[in-house]
Amino acid sequence: MKKHSIRFYSIVCCLMVIMLSACKKDHDKGATPQPKVTEYYPNSGGEGTLVTVAGSGFSGSVSATFAGTTADVVSVTSTAMVLRAPKGGSSGNISLKLDNASLTVGKYTYQDLSISKISPANGTAGAHIRVSGSGFSSTSGPAVVTINGKTTQIVSASDTLLVVEVPANVGTGQVKVSVNGKDVTGQNFKYQIINAIKPLTGGKGTIVRVDGDGFENTIAGNTIDFNGKQAVVKEAAVDHIIVVAPDAVQTGPLSVTINGQKIVGPVFTVVPLPVIQTVTPLSGPAGTIMTIVGTTFSNIVAENKVTINGVAIPVTSATATKLTLTIPGGTGNGKVVVSVNEQAVQGPDFKDQSLGVTALTPASGLAGTHVIISGLGFNTAAGQNKVTFNGVAAIVVSATVSSLEVIAPQGLTTGPVKVTSNGVDAFAPSDFQRAGVITLAGGPGNSSLELVSYRSGSLAVDGKGNVYVIEVEKNRIKKIATNGTVTLFAGSPTGERGYAEGQGDKALFNLGANPGMDIDEHDNLYVSDGTKVRKITPQGMVSTFVSNLGTINKMAFDETGILYVMGSFNGAWRIDKEGNRSAVSILASQDDSRPAPYNGFIYKVGNEGYYIDAFNLATSAMTYRWVGGNFGSSDGIGSGASLGSLNGLVSDRAGTIYISEAYNRAIRKINIATREVTTIVQFAQGANVDGAFNQVKSGSLGDITMDRQGNIYFIDMTNNAVRKIFLK
Repeated sequence: MKKHSIRFYSIVCCLMVIMLSACKKDHDKGATPQPKVTEYYPNSGGEGTLVTVAGSGFSGSVSATFAGTTADVVSVTSTAMVLRAPKGGSSGNISLKLDNASLTVGKYTYQDLSISKISPANGTAGAHIRVSGSGFSSTSGPAVVTINGKTTQIVSASDTLLVVEVPANVGTGQVKVSVNGKDVTGQNFKYQIINAIKPLTGGKGTIVRVDGDGFENTIAGNTIDFNGKQAVVKEAAVDHIIVVAPDAVQTGPLSVTINGQKIVGPVFTVVPLPVIQTVTPLSGPAGTIMTIVGTTFSNIVAENKVTINGVAIPVTSATATKLTLTIPGGTGNGKVVVSVNEQAVQGPDFKDQSLGVTALTPASGLAGTHVIISGLGFNTAAGQNKVTFNGVAAIVVSATVSSLEVIAPQGLTTGPVKVTSNGVDAFAPSDFQRAGVITLAGGPGNSSLELVSYRSGSLAVDGKGNVYVIEVEKNRIKKIATNGTVTLFAGSPTGERGYAEGQGDKALFNLGANPGMDIDEHDNLYVSDGTKVRKITPQGMVSTFVSNLGTINKMAFDETGILYVMGSFNGAWRIDKEGNRSAVSILASQDDSRPAPYNGFIYKVGNEGYYIDAFNLATSAMTYRWVGGNFGSSDGIGSGASLGSLNGLVSDRAGTIYISEAYNRAIRKINIATREVTTIVQFAQGANVDGAFNQVKSGSLGDITMDRQGNIYFIDMTNNAVRKIFLK
């Protein structure tokens, strides 16, 4: 029985402790916060002046005195109360009594100087604020107004109103007016400024942090716009705002509006989505270094995010065109996604495995080209590695764990390179391009062609792939079949000069120093012959198409079938399909190179031979040095590129111009829309050596043309050869 009593007593004690604890929690939960005063204004004035006391925790019964004299309490909320300075009061402290506390607010001075209102009470540097009150007129000197202790410039003044300009970097603080040795302080002015936005570039959906001061700490209190387009605020504090760029975002300044006051910040620049060009490698184990090459990346590492199969991978270095990162392993297989300031683009698949390919050297070539495949996880036994070029098996010559040497197979076409080792597949980061150079006809010691080493000559290619070349000094045209067989197509077998219509070798030509030639969609050849344009049918019948043109040289068709024929350094002719002609007032054209007419413009080589001009056919306006302007070999945009001794232009009639350069021994291309010049191949100097671009040798380059499949043909003047460049 005694044991049971002790146990009962213990249980009762525990229950009482629990109840007391609960009561204490309930009491704490309902505890009234202690009142606090943050500011009051104005601190001087006459009888009846309304004084605002701001703070927190105001509740219950409230009374107030001014230096012991009871004052009226006009209104009370939890954060502010309004008091009326009592009649018959004297200068001294304002005191408050609340239910549970007594507070001293601060000193109030009875005088004829007072501030009743500041409007607006927030803004940025340069804003004009109105200080309303009384007693601002001065007898001994002008009124002085300070904000947060910094003197302002008074724009206008009267006894009841001062308009002042907010100084730069004034900060948040009280507005104070000093007149005739007397001072009064009003409410705080909230100084607002945007110090920075990050990032400065992006697009719709980009999350932007706005850093500054004086913002509202509620989301609804801040209105953000991007060049006038309102955005959604996600987070707000006094010193920063987080906002999402709107769908209709455009390049322009970001602004914050608070209480009707607009603060203009830096320009947010809208940039295109990032572009992934290559990812290297497309497979590999933990520790593999991945390189992503493309455009519109950010130079700031933190602004680029990469995921593989949804797993975030930290970017270790970044430029506008290249990102690098280290594969952590365990990502699984999935898409590579690059996001730059929330602008995301999806790339190829990555495989989390031991086998990977990082590079092909060279990345282009023809059948028989020796290619080094760099990577990791290869079988060291050459025969245990299977390599295909766009599905065609290649011979593996040698193998190490990180390198394979293979021979590009016969039947090679542009496409992916796949390595299979130990039952695992890996793909090269980019396709192997069937690209390279062969000598189609001629060459040192070959007498099938008689080209001149100091004449750029002229070429044309028909729809069947037959190439036509002018032998300038022999006044005749040779035909080169697709197998390289050379035959006389039109003109004298002996090189005789003259004007004679007729079939093939019965016709005679009297060619100038720089004759031109081009071909129409029906495979009719057109040749500039002195002052005439001669027409040669596919069967070799020669006739005069147009005559009495003055001295003419190079020529080219545009994409609509109009033939443009260049005069000797001066003027040009526009000739339609029926032979109707009209003069074109183009000036200063170099004789050695054909023009490249396209989309209402004639692009032609300038006199000095190292820049290209653009002539607007509709307006006859010339853009000099449209591309180039300095002698050299550097790629670039517009005048930022340098060119050397241009001997040929040809338009692909789809927005690209290809050029041949004698001095640089190079084939380059120009994007007409962007004026960007890039080098396709620059040959080593020497006797004509064929093969991949990194192996080829050539002499000075003459005229250039293109077939309907996109292959390029050029005259190797030094080596008496016509050569073909495969680009596909």
